Amino acid sequence: MIKRYLNLIPNSQKIILKRERMFYLIHGIVGLIVVVIAVNAILLSAARFILIEHFKTLKEDTYLVNVEHTIIQNNIGKINNRINYAATMQMNFIKWSALLSELTNDFPEGVTIDFLNVNTQSSTFKLTGTATNREELIATKEMLEKSEIISKLESPLSNFLEKEDIDFRFSGTLEKNIYNRAPAQTVNTEPSL
Repeated sequence: MIKRYLNLIPNSQKIILKRERMFYLIHGIVGLIVVVIAVNAILLSAARFILIEHFKTLKEDTYLVNVEHTIIQNNIGKINNRINYAATMQMNFIKWSALLSELTNDFPEGVTIDFLNVNTQSSTFKLTGTATNREELIATKEMLEKSEIISKLESPLSNFLEKEDIDFRFSGTLEKNIYNRAPAQTVNTEPSL
């Protein structure tokens, strides 16, 4: 005798049940994939830490076996530190003599500079000195105003009140690019191989 099952569920319910079964199947597969990925991530992280520790022990063992290698490595590290320090110093180097020469080169005979302060952070300067007479002070002011390295010059009115033996002060702003001027290029005259 053959058993037959009677299915009295309406077709709309059958479609909904079929969709639910499909959703649960996809949900289970996605959940399984997420679990596998998480386990792999944990295993890979643990393997990374194990490999790092293994590398450190190998490195220490190699250094212990070969003392000369350690000395060479230390010397190389010291030389690299010195080179980096020298490169940093070279990048921050300002040739003050060239800047001062350019700033004070054309001062008149009767003008004496007592104080010069240059702030490289704000590109400002302060200058104090003595001039023997007003004409020399005016010539100094005009020379500073025409200078290519000064973008703004401030001169108080009190500079010009006296006729002789004038104590003066100037302040102002320097051009931004004067600190990093490239030195004169040298031409390589050696023959290349």
